[in-house]
Amino acid sequence: MTRAVEMANPPSPQQQSHGDNESLGIASIEICRSNSELKRELKRLVDLITDEDDCRTEVLDEISCILAALKNRKLRFQNNKSENNSKSFSENLEAIGVPDCFLCPISSNLIRDPVVVATGQAWLDAGNRTCPKTQQILPHFVLTPNYLLGMMIQQWCEAHGLELPINTADMTNSVIITAKERKYVATLVDELSGDHYESQRREAARELRALTRKQPSYRAYIGEARIIPILIPLLLSPDLETQEHMVTTLLNLSIHEANKSLIAEEGGIPPIVEVLRSGNMAARENAAAALFSLSAVDENKAQIGACGAIPPLVELLRDGNTRGKKDAASALFNLCIYPPGNRSRGVRAGLVALLLEFTSNPEETMGDESLAILTILSSHEEGAKAIGDAGALPLLMEYIKAEGSPRNRENAVIILSALCSNDPRYLKELKNSDRGAGYKQALIDLSLTGTTRARRKASALIDWIQRYQRQITM
Repeated sequence: MTRAVEMANPPSPQQQSHGDNESLGIASIEICRSNSELKRELKRLVDLITDEDDCRTEVLDEISCILAALKNRKLRFQNNKSENNSKSFSENLEAIGVPDCFLCPISSNLIRDPVVVATGQAWLDAGNRTCPKTQQILPHFVLTPNYLLGMMIQQWCEAHGLELPINTADMTNSVIITAKERKYVATLVDELSGDHYESQRREAARELRALTRKQPSYRAYIGEARIIPILIPLLLSPDLETQEHMVTTLLNLSIHEANKSLIAEEGGIPPIVEVLRSGNMAARENAAAALFSLSAVDENKAQIGACGAIPPLVELLRDGNTRGKKDAASALFNLCIYPPGNRSRGVRAGLVALLLEFTSNPEETMGDESLAILTILSSHEEGAKAIGDAGALPLLMEYIKAEGSPRNRENAVIILSALCSNDPRYLKELKNSDRGAGYKQALIDLSLTGTTRARRKASALIDWIQRYQRQITM
C-alpha cells in the first residue's frame, strides 16, 4: 500500500563480530583523507544508493566509517577548542564590525537565535513588557522565530570566514552538508520568498524538490535550519506548478523523521489538505502521499482528520489514477487507525460504499487495500453498521470461501465477526440463508487452515452460530 523507502539493512552477526576491524577502518580513513575528500566520497556512495539502487553491504559499511570519521573529527575539534574559539570569535567580530541589524538590542552581541520581536526570553523573564528596541508595549509575549534574519546572519558569518559557536551536545545531530551547499539552499529560499518573477520562483521550487528527493542530508538540513516555515505558504501559490513542486518537496522532507512533527507544528497540514482539494492531479497525489507520511505520528493523525482531509482523500480514491488511488488508500488506512473520530469521518464521506464497490469488482486493483480499510472501519460501531446496512455479508462469505490470499480471508472473517457481535440479526441471516450450510463449512475450513487470527475468529463465529441455534430452539 505504501511507496517503499529503502533503508540500509542492520549489520549481520558476522559484521558485528568485526568491531575492532571497523575501528581500524575509521582510524585509517581519518589519517589518510581530508574532510573535503571524505565528503566527496560520501556523496559518491550516497548517489550509488539513491540513483543506482546499490545497497551492497560494503557500500553501507564504508558510509558508516566515513560518517564516524567526520563525527570524531568534529567532536575532537569542539572539545579541544570550545573556550578558545568563543574568545576568537568575539575578537574577530570586533575587528570586522557587525552590521547593527545583526546585533541583539539587549546584549549587543551577535544574534544567534533571532525572533521577530527581538526581546529574548531573559528580557521577558526579568519582568519587562516592552520591546527593548522601540520601547513599545508588547501586545503578547510569544516569540516568533525570524528565519530569514537567521539565514542572513549565517551567510554573513560564512562570507567572513566565521562559524557561529555551537554546543558540543548538538554535534551528534549535526548534518553533513558543505558551506557551498548551504549557500545554494539559501539562494533558492531567497528566490522562493523574495520579490521575484513567478518563473524564478517556479524554477527554485523545482530545484529544491530535486535536491530533497535525491539527498537525505538536504532533508535534515532544511528542517534543522528552520526553512520549512518559509516553504509552507508556497503551498497556496496561485501557480499550480509551483504548488506541485512545493507539496512534493514537503513530501520529501517528511521522510526525515524529525520533520514529520515540525511540518505539523509549523502549520503545514491545512495547506497540504487544501492542495489535496484543489491542486492538479500530480499535486493531489503527492499531497495524499505527504499526509500518509505525516500520519505516522499519532498527534498528526488527529489534526489531519480535523482539517477535513478525509473527504478529498475519498474523492481521490474514487477518481484518481492507479498511483493516486494507492496514495489515497495508504493515507486513509493510517488515518482510520487512530483516532476513532476519523473512522466516523470516513463513514460520513461515503468511504464504506466505495470500498465495497472495489472489493466486489474482480477487475478492480484496489480490492485488497479496500478490504484492509473496511477491517479497520468495522471495529467502530458506526462503521460496522454502515457495512452491514450495505448488504456486505454475502460478499464477505465469498472472500472466506474463495481460495484467495490468507490475509484477505482473515480480513473478511474479522469484518463478519464485527457485524455479528454488533447486531445478532447477521447470525440469523447466516443461519437462515439458502447458502447457510456452505457458509458454515467455509468457516469450519477457515478455522482449520487460516492464519492464527483467522482461525480464532472463525471458531468464535461457529460458536456464536451454534449458541444462537440453541437459543431459538429452546
